[in-house]
Amino acid sequence: MSLKKEELNSDLDLEKIEKLLGRERYQHTKYVLKSALEIAKKLNLNLEKVEIAALLHDIAKSKNDLELKEIVKKSKWEADQLELEITPVLHAPAGAVMAENIFGINDSEILEAIRYHTLGHPEMGKIAQVIYAADFISEDREFIGLDEIRIKVERDFEYGLYLIATHIIKYQLEQSNFIHPYSNNFRNKLLKRSD
Repeated sequence: MSLKKEELNSDLDLEKIEKLLGRERYQHTKYVLKSALEIAKKLNLNLEKVEIAALLHDIAKSKNDLELKEIVKKSKWEADQLELEITPVLHAPAGAVMAENIFGINDSEILEAIRYHTLGHPEMGKIAQVIYAADFISEDREFIGLDEIRIKVERDFEYGLYLIATHIIKYQLEQSNFIHPYSNNFRNKLLKRSD
């Protein structure tokens, strides 16, 4: 999947993004962008904001755990103690910091989308929800049950989000991993809406 500057709504430097991400992660990012824009069009969301959030959602992914903790520690996007112990998700708050500091992004909806794309959050807005979903259902991912979730996201976005949150929590339980309250509370909020 190619991506050209003239195809974008935003003025982001794609070469800079690819350099920070590396080739493989950049490829994933392009798939997330494609999914995010498809969802956002159906929901009538601001496509430029969705595009920026999608392109920058994993911008801190190449940093090591120590670097991520250092980035987050010095920012308004600081992580709580449990999040600091779930190191695979630390690239999300660190990514919000890098989006601000390196790319000059100051839009709260974009930064929130980057910040919460891994754990989710019960109070996150639609753009953040789109990035959370797009990251999960992007074309480069494949596992049992994903096709059904993709269909649900397309037909009933909120129910699709519920299925994603449920799948993530179930997987973490099976791996004997921590479940962050953000994830659990997000799923509970979606469950209440579906009653």
